[in-house]
Amino acid sequence: MTAAAGAAPLLAAVVTMFLTYAMVILASMVLPVLAPIASDTLDIPARYIGLYASVLYAAAACSSMFAPSLVARYGALRTSQLTLLVAAAGLFLLSLGTVAGAVASAVFIGLAYGPGNTASGHLLTTMTAEGQRSGIFSIKQTSVPAGGALCGLVMPALALQLGWQGAAASMGGLCILLALGVQPWRSRLDEKRKPDQPIWPESLLGPITTVLKGPRLRALGFMGLVYSGMQYAFGAVMVAFLVDRAGISPVDAGLVLSAAMVASVFARLSWGYVADWTRPDVVLCGLGFLTAASVIAATFVTPEWTRIALIALGCWFGIAGFSWNGVFLALVADIAGPDRVASATSGVMTLVFMGSLLFPALFAGLVALSGYDAALFTVAAATVVAAVYVYLKLSPSMRART
Repeated sequence: MTAAAGAAPLLAAVVTMFLTYAMVILASMVLPVLAPIASDTLDIPARYIGLYASVLYAAAACSSMFAPSLVARYGALRTSQLTLLVAAAGLFLLSLGTVAGAVASAVFIGLAYGPGNTASGHLLTTMTAEGQRSGIFSIKQTSVPAGGALCGLVMPALALQLGWQGAAASMGGLCILLALGVQPWRSRLDEKRKPDQPIWPESLLGPITTVLKGPRLRALGFMGLVYSGMQYAFGAVMVAFLVDRAGISPVDAGLVLSAAMVASVFARLSWGYVADWTRPDVVLCGLGFLTAASVIAATFVTPEWTRIALIALGCWFGIAGFSWNGVFLALVADIAGPDRVASATSGVMTLVFMGSLLFPALFAGLVALSGYDAALFTVAAATVVAAVYVYLKLSPSMRART
């Protein structure tokens, strides 16, 4: 096979996994971004939107456990198409404008969210070599900030034109169109699927067991739980936080979130190639410290802060707190190897979703009891602990390989 021929399926894999996951990410961010507008209709304070995120990630943790079986039976692309259709259903439920519809929306979008990284991890690991995956995985993982940035940029303006419910429904329609649009790549990318693979796994706890029984994967799983908790605890309430603390409009706050997401696109690409060039454990540890510092800096936000200062803070968080995922998933793939990557990715992602479930709820509780500052200092401290822990556990093996 020529280099060009080998590159063609890899490019198709990266593009399709990028597009489908970015759209699911956008769906998951619709209510957090529109919270200041939607809260009046739903009769729920915008600051409690972290509870919506907790329901969403609880559903994601559940569907992640089924992801290896789905990917094995239907293929990575077909699984990704299915997630788009489920996300569309969630957005249509959100557009009903009721609390029950919002809760159901969180469940559906969470179910769509769960299998994405397992699907892409399985597909990309078979096409890349150990020690050279961080860059490729980071390209795919830019789908997360790209989807978030697009949501923060488009949804507030679209809500002004169509109403927030109409904006949510329109994104549901776009999910369906994208699911149909990637169909031409299905036969090539899903050619190694196993049609006889049972959907119900032999053990629902199999992926978690894969992670917990290996000390390096276990360390990464703990780090992923904390880092994701930080990412979504602050990321999910950033718009509401800026509206409350800085006194800016929802549209301006959405632009700050978009700036954070855009910054993380370039940061993810950069960190991925830095990790391939140096050591991924050092990069992951450093990102933890940078993230904690940016969150502590947020405690100083006041209405006197300029828009430039707020955008700079958002970019700081985006460069660190939104940018660790590609290096993380590539290191999981390196440690697990092609035979175990689906199970290992599913296991660590279950822990990631647990963090995404627990931290926003804890964060919302701390905000309600003690205000934003106590909540921000708490999650920053947890992130520093996780950064040190993963470095100490992975450092000896990383040094041995270099």
